[in-house]
Amino acid sequence: MRCLPRRLLKMVASFLALHLSLWAGVNPTRLMVDLSPTPDTVMLSAFDLSIVEADAKVDLEAQQTLGNKVLARVNVFELPPRSRAIDIAKKIGVPTLEATQAGWTRLDATHPNWVPLVVREMVQHAAEQGFDGFVLTGLETISQDAERAACLKAIQELDRIYPDKQLILENGLDLVAEGRRFLDGVLFIGRAENPAVRDQRIREVKRHGLQPLVVESLPETVTDEEIARHTEHFRAMGAVPFFTTPDLQGTHLGPLVEVTRHVVVIHSGAASETFTAHVLQGSLEWLGWQVSYVDAGKMQQPEQVQEWQQADALILDANLQAQPQQQGFLLDAVRALKERRAPLLLTGAPWGNDADFSQWSQTLGLRGNGRALPVTGKASIKPIASPWLHQAGSMRARTLGFRDLRAPAGASVLSAIEADGILFDQVFITSWGGVWLDAMAKEAGPQIAPLPFLEHWLGRYSRVPVMDVASQNGRRLLIPVVDSEGFTQSTTLQGLPLAAEALTERLLSRYSLPFTVAVCEGDLRGTNPGLDPRDTLRYEAAARAIFSLPQVHAAAGSLSRPSSWETCPEMEREVAGTMAYVHRRLLPAGRHVDLMLWPQGARPTDEAVAFSHRMGVENAWITATTTLPGTSPAKMAQTWGQHQSLLTLTPLPHQGALRAAEFIAHEEAQNASRWMQPVNAIFSFRDAATEERLWEAENILDWCASQPLHAITLAEHAKIVRDAARTRLFEQGPGHWILVNAGQARTLRLPVSAGIPDLDRSVGLAGYSVRGPDLYIHTLGRRRTELVLTPQGTPTHLRLTSASGKLRYDEAGQQRALIQVADLRPVELSFAGIAPGSVCQVFTTDHPQFLTADSRGQIEVTVPAQSAVRVQVLNSPQAAMR
Repeated sequence: MRCLPRRLLKMVASFLALHLSLWAGVNPTRLMVDLSPTPDTVMLSAFDLSIVEADAKVDLEAQQTLGNKVLARVNVFELPPRSRAIDIAKKIGVPTLEATQAGWTRLDATHPNWVPLVVREMVQHAAEQGFDGFVLTGLETISQDAERAACLKAIQELDRIYPDKQLILENGLDLVAEGRRFLDGVLFIGRAENPAVRDQRIREVKRHGLQPLVVESLPETVTDEEIARHTEHFRAMGAVPFFTTPDLQGTHLGPLVEVTRHVVVIHSGAASETFTAHVLQGSLEWLGWQVSYVDAGKMQQPEQVQEWQQADALILDANLQAQPQQQGFLLDAVRALKERRAPLLLTGAPWGNDADFSQWSQTLGLRGNGRALPVTGKASIKPIASPWLHQAGSMRARTLGFRDLRAPAGASVLSAIEADGILFDQVFITSWGGVWLDAMAKEAGPQIAPLPFLEHWLGRYSRVPVMDVASQNGRRLLIPVVDSEGFTQSTTLQGLPLAAEALTERLLSRYSLPFTVAVCEGDLRGTNPGLDPRDTLRYEAAARAIFSLPQVHAAAGSLSRPSSWETCPEMEREVAGTMAYVHRRLLPAGRHVDLMLWPQGARPTDEAVAFSHRMGVENAWITATTTLPGTSPAKMAQTWGQHQSLLTLTPLPHQGALRAAEFIAHEEAQNASRWMQPVNAIFSFRDAATEERLWEAENILDWCASQPLHAITLAEHAKIVRDAARTRLFEQGPGHWILVNAGQARTLRLPVSAGIPDLDRSVGLAGYSVRGPDLYIHTLGRRRTELVLTPQGTPTHLRLTSASGKLRYDEAGQQRALIQVADLRPVELSFAGIAPGSVCQVFTTDHPQFLTADSRGQIEVTVPAQSAVRVQVLNSPQAAMR
């Protein structure tokens, strides 16, 4: 009778497995095996079932919070040197023998105390750590019937003591028939010498009612097609497959397909002066791509070769000056790229002479002779279709860099110039990628819109989810910032206050927005040029008044604003010292510095960015735009220094004095189109120097406060950008995606044509909204999100469409939601997925509100800034009784 509870557990588990088999067909178990000492926590988060060594360093709580199960691999026969179990074995008299692995010790399983040692020490140690089950390994070394009998006894005892834990055998097939009542599965690991025999054993395990797990070793060069074929083969037998390299150190080859978006730019000279950096990088990042720059002089070094060989796309930049001896190397790289069907973009002519062009022409199908020609007569430009135009209006032919060059047959030509009887196909997209040869685009701005060009150039990648960093919860982000410049400046206002004092009274204290305010230590101490240290008390008092405001978040602005961080002799003092000064001298108790706002004019080095991130703060750098009058800028890049902590680049919306009308017109134009970047409301203390400048600043903030925006701090935005860049994306099947990140970046963006979220099958979604051609998906901010897209989605499932403040979901169901709201202002919420005319009950206090869904199935409600919100869709009887 004492066995009844665990047998009931087994019966219930079998019943659930039977009735969930259809669901498993749609969402099959995802297996990961990583036998390294420190498995990748982010990678493990993508898998329901993971197997690691019992002594591996794993955050089990983080995995179990996601619903994942982690099993400990325990060798019950052979132990490594200095194992605690060896000492205990000696104390209780279990003999030790020579092991098959050098330096290890084998336990004598025929001794009566071997079973208690396995159960009460070796496995119990793993159980105490919190593992969800155990994989018993070393069973292939059984050579005696007595050892076999001892193993069966140990299995039965483990099942009795740990009925809620999974118990898996690694190989050990001789034990399956007799031990099947106490087991959950069998793990097949390694490359099979005889696949037919292995397949027969898999079927045999399945017939015994156990789950076969198969870990197949494959070379890293294996193709996606081969992985898909192997996956289908094993799943047809009812097995759960995982493909990795022979070292079993966590390299994931399949069956999940990790989608990477890494474009390599081969160039000459400074990376910041390339065509890609000026015209394309911002749009590439908006599309979810990470950009790496490889100097042509170093591209044949082994580490650089590996980088561009693994790239998902390649750009040969306009400033590439390829040497004659490099032509063959570049052509081989392009041919390899074509074989992988990875897109190639030429923004310059990489060939040097007619012989070189002949090779490029044969490889890419280019026509003409490729020579640069002077234009002596009148030039005309082919009309550019409006969807491709970067800026409306008439286009003039740009003859700088004119060439005798025509696109391959079948290419889509976007811009072409004819002069002196010669046709120059300047911009076109073709089967292998594209060409964009506009030598004036860096200085005069592009004629072709970068975003649609890149979307077509990248092809299949355009339907892959992207972490959006310009919006959250269906609203465009607002980031109000005050730079440290001008803190001590005198003003012309009544009473002659400092600029810092005036800004505090007129702006910071009046608007309930999460301002990020930076101060420079040298300004406050009076040590910067032109200042008097005797005024330090007044300066520090003004700073304390600013940071006492609850809506203000502190940022450090360095000690002395170095003109160059590369030559700065005291970088650590500039960063860490200023943070300590602000924290100790200026901030109220319980507040802290959460951002390093690098001074304008000097780009911080990767080392400086990495150092500040080690200090536990985020990084941002304000850089002025250099757009020519009358032209629209290409999207600014959001990241830099990707091998270190990511650095956000926030463009100033103005040059010199504030001009509210221009700022508002620019941002309203952005609101009317696709959300390419947040509203960056960036000020400095100089904006409080005169009444006129304060009036302009007030107009900007009045407009920001009146718009349907979601305001966050600059540090929060930096976290979103960094997390978005580090998000791992896996494709489980058509329209089925797994996303893993830290939960800071919580908005996904896709084209509407990709499908609509199935909220019943997706995991970790709060809702979604559609804006023009883009679908914005709002996640719950968990480390793993599972997205399933279908043509229809789930029409009647309560979902969030927009929110003006910070949310935390405690519950998200089909007809109810429990949400924690925390913001500075009352929060506007909008929900959809409700049957039109249905009544919804919204609790924020003891007295609920009753709202009726409109004809689109939506409701809108405004709730207090700090509140718990419960939304319940009532069925008809409940609605009638209210």
